[in-house]
Amino acid sequence: MHYKEVFFADQKFSIFPNGELYWQNKKTLIISDLHFEKGSFFSETRQFIPPFDTIETLRQLTKFINDHPVDIIIFLGDLVHDKLAFQRMTEEAKELFFAILKNKNCTLTVGNHDDTSFLRHIGLNLTKNIVIDDICFSHYPTIDKKFSIFGHYHPKVRLKINSRGIWTSCFVLNHERLLIPSYGYFTGGLSIKNLEIQKLFEPEYEIYPLTKEKVYKLANKK
Repeated sequence: MHYKEVFFADQKFSIFPNGELYWQNKKTLIISDLHFEKGSFFSETRQFIPPFDTIETLRQLTKFINDHPVDIIIFLGDLVHDKLAFQRMTEEAKELFFAILKNKNCTLTVGNHDDTSFLRHIGLNLTKNIVIDDICFSHYPTIDKKFSIFGHYHPKVRLKINSRGIWTSCFVLNHERLLIPSYGYFTGGLSIKNLEIQKLFEPEYEIYPLTKEKVYKLANKK
């Protein structure tokens, strides 16, 4: 599978098309904002989004794990969409997810959608943030650490391909911050031109747009 290597905080990471950030030296996978059962949540409110997002997300995750040496997974928050998400999950989805929890060292940096009263009992390490080699991993960007890898914003960028504009998920990084896209299906996104993202990365940053099979790199913005 195509990927691009990036150097952040003197460490080499790999960016993959589905939104995985892979730290090969640590056999660590970092993903964010899976939002399990967002589809079924909206289906129950008569907004007819196909309720199959969780199983597709987990199949995607399982394939990556099977294709790469992964001992540790860091979920950067918003693992579930709401507190009843696990009650709506299919048995197949639960089997896939609990197999991952059983076989890997999994940590969740708790996000604003996560119901900790349930999640603390299923084999996840729960924390506000985790620091490894001076890099702080968390759901929200940190201001008290030099290097921050985080999610929450679901960044997207508009590309022009063959005279047509398309929106696609992306990674955004500068020397101190690395923003990861949402990993779940149907999670939507926020334009990187939004002020909330711009104020974190201005005046200069890199953008890594994702397509189904390839990772691109856009020139620095100033």
